[in-house]
Amino acid sequence: MNQDGGFVDLRLNREENRGNESFWPSFTDIMTVVVMIFLISMVVVLLRNMELVQELRQTLEAEREAMALARAAGEEKQNLSAQLQAALDQLHAADERIGELESRVQRLREQNEIRTRAIADRDQQLSALLEERNDLAQQAAQLQIDRERARKAQRTAQEAREAALRELEKLRQERDDLKEALARKNLQVAALQGKLSLQEEQLAQARQERQRVEDKYLKLAGEYDDLKVRYDRLVRPARSPQGRHLVEVRYYKRKGKYHIDWRDGGEGEFQPVSRRKLNATLEKLKQAHPEGLYVKVILPKGNGLSFSEAWTFTNQLHRAYDYYYQEAPPSEEETESPGDDGAGQPAPNP
Repeated sequence: MNQDGGFVDLRLNREENRGNESFWPSFTDIMTVVVMIFLISMVVVLLRNMELVQELRQTLEAEREAMALARAAGEEKQNLSAQLQAALDQLHAADERIGELESRVQRLREQNEIRTRAIADRDQQLSALLEERNDLAQQAAQLQIDRERARKAQRTAQEAREAALRELEKLRQERDDLKEALARKNLQVAALQGKLSLQEEQLAQARQERQRVEDKYLKLAGEYDDLKVRYDRLVRPARSPQGRHLVEVRYYKRKGKYHIDWRDGGEGEFQPVSRRKLNATLEKLKQAHPEGLYVKVILPKGNGLSFSEAWTFTNQLHRAYDYYYQEAPPSEEETESPGDDGAGQPAPNP
């Protein structure tokens, strides 16, 4: 510092430039400011990059954890799929094995038929050779007149006979071999049939197990439906003829023929009617009485009907014309048993 308390001017030619000082800053000062701004900007950028790197590391860690969870879920799903596929493959393999065994048995049967035909052909050849031998013998007897010719014929016949005997023995040996091969094939067929029967029993057991599971499911579903029906019946008001138009229908079977009688309002005599006319009459009454019909089905004692026939008839009439089933049609399990209207023989609950 100089005596005036300021900094010493270290610039060259300061005496010459002292008179040239101006209002604008020098180039060195400008560059110093630019460098300082650059350094500050670089520091800010570095700090921001450090923050971004930290956030990127956290994001990558979260992605790795998510990928690990997804990989674990995928492996579990693949294991379950593999187990299911293995079970299906076992079932398909059993079916394919059964098909292969059946085709193999068929091929063995065809081979046996071919060998049987071959044995028959050999027997025919043997018969032909025997006939040829007889012919040669006859020729030898005829050639006895001339000794030389007879000797030649005898030698020829003897050679032919020996050859025929050798051929016959060979044919017999081949026939015995074919019979032994046929017996072995029959044993193989029997063994394959035993295996096939065992596999069919195993398949039947598997099907029975599946049927038991299905029956158990249906039983549980039926119990659930029965509980629902009971609940609906507890909540819903009971079926009653009060405030309804009463129609009584009597249904029975005599000598294999079905009979239908009806009366309107519960008074008067029952009148016989056909099913078509009964439906038309009930439809008209249904239109004429907006308060609804109370259809009372009567099954007389000894009506001759099966439970299915009585239940079907009662269910059809109730569903089509009775007010109780018109307001809120129930399912088939909710339909009341035939004959529960009173008079007549009640049928057992379905």
